[in-house]
Amino acid sequence: MAADEILRTLFLACFALWFLIETALSVLNARFLKARRGQIPEPVKQAYSPETYERSISYALARQRLGHVERVAGSILTLVFLFSGLVPMLNESVSHGEFEPLTHGVAVIAAFLLLNGALGLPLELYATFGLEARFGFNKTTLRTYVLDKLKELLLSLAIGVPFLYGLLALIAESGPLWWLWVALFVIAFQFLMMILFPLVIAPLFNKFAPLPEGELKTQLEELARNCAFAVRGIFVVDGSRRSAHSNAYFAGLGKARRIVLFDTLLQQLSVPETTAVLAHEIGHYKRKHILKALALSSVLTLAGCYVLSLLLYWHPLYQAFGMAVPNEAKGLITVGLIAGAFMFWAGPLLYALSRRYEYQADAYAAEQTGGPAAMESALLKIHEKNLSTPMPHRAYSAWHYSHPTLLERIEALRRQSAVRAPE
Repeated sequence: MAADEILRTLFLACFALWFLIETALSVLNARFLKARRGQIPEPVKQAYSPETYERSISYALARQRLGHVERVAGSILTLVFLFSGLVPMLNESVSHGEFEPLTHGVAVIAAFLLLNGALGLPLELYATFGLEARFGFNKTTLRTYVLDKLKELLLSLAIGVPFLYGLLALIAESGPLWWLWVALFVIAFQFLMMILFPLVIAPLFNKFAPLPEGELKTQLEELARNCAFAVRGIFVVDGSRRSAHSNAYFAGLGKARRIVLFDTLLQQLSVPETTAVLAHEIGHYKRKHILKALALSSVLTLAGCYVLSLLLYWHPLYQAFGMAVPNEAKGLITVGLIAGAFMFWAGPLLYALSRRYEYQADAYAAEQTGGPAAMESALLKIHEKNLSTPMPHRAYSAWHYSHPTLLERIEALRRQSAVRAPE
């Protein structure tokens, strides 16, 4: 069997395996949730009323059904792009513009990304204005949605086009070790985005206001001082303009870090609970999770670029999917389309690491706030308000969840409290 036939067969086998695993886990989780209607787990009875618990299961099942539709649609789209000749047709269509090679490559990739994004819009619209609205979460107006999309498009052009020019120029001009220079370029770009996001990009979509003076600000600033955690400010973002979901996060690097709290979060939590949430986020920094994640991301980027260097000019890659002549743009698109089928197993491994970090951050929050009570109470309220299912099937959450489930986090906090309690 020729190399291109082996590659094509291997891709289809891995693609089918991924699809079957995802479908089987979805069916398993749906049956698990349906069997537990009306059976509120004991640790969450104080937070979930019977009506809320039922809605959380209905919401989880609705999101899962949508996820299955998205998976089917995405799979069909991937196979169409790979086997219909659409990528070569895009390449030929752009060739009619008689661009110089670098601009031609940027145009082909940009056209592919725009087409792929446009084809995903119907399901995205349903998710926002159908599913999320049905469960009371969507606050986005059609006008805001359209303006957001226009801003995203302009940002993609302003940031993405120069990035693609730099990427393709390095591939074409930096010699045999181009993959190393590309990896360093991508890593540097990621760090630049971490700096620009809170200062330039996020304010284009939301309003950020300093947290008003008061008990909460005093408590949060005191917590940051006690943890020796330097921040440049505590801000409230108007997340309620788009969604009733709540969140909190840090943005920026070094001393330029800023704390961002969703206004919805402040409406839901008490001062001690909000302090515990902030302590959890600080815990990620103090336990060096951010540095470890950045280091792992950099290593994976280096490995990915090296593998890309082996494939980009390998003729069987193009022959396997009906393309006669290799070029950088077609190669990058093709590798991007097939990568998921070969690397789907990596997601659960990274999620397992992420869940471990979440446990450690919860433990840090409990240490800094005098015990697990505030953190546990905050978790209960956040999950209840977001209609998060307290306990999906373990196999499903192990495969899909970057955070432990609510019950797992509560159990871990209580175990920690029991271990630390004086005899």
